[in-house]
Amino acid sequence: MKKILITAAALTTFAAAPALAAAPAFAEVDANGNGTISFEELAVVMPDTSQSQFAAADVDGSGELSVDEYEKATTKS
Repeated sequence: MKKILITAAALTTFAAAPALAAAPAFAEVDANGNGTISFEELAVVMPDTSQSQFAAADVDGSGELSVDEYEKATTKS
């Protein structure tokens, strides 16, 4: 039960808050310029992000964040 609560809190943190007001612009995170962000690219600029948080933001399950997925995950609704 404790793991479930911790996981839920982590997912909520990434989905609702990494707007950590200072989330870098998409182009700054997309280091290789391919139009998507890998977990490795994101970890460079947001090292506290877990793979489960990344997976929650990766709505289409592609293994990469699109501009839309990144912006939804890093801005408050």
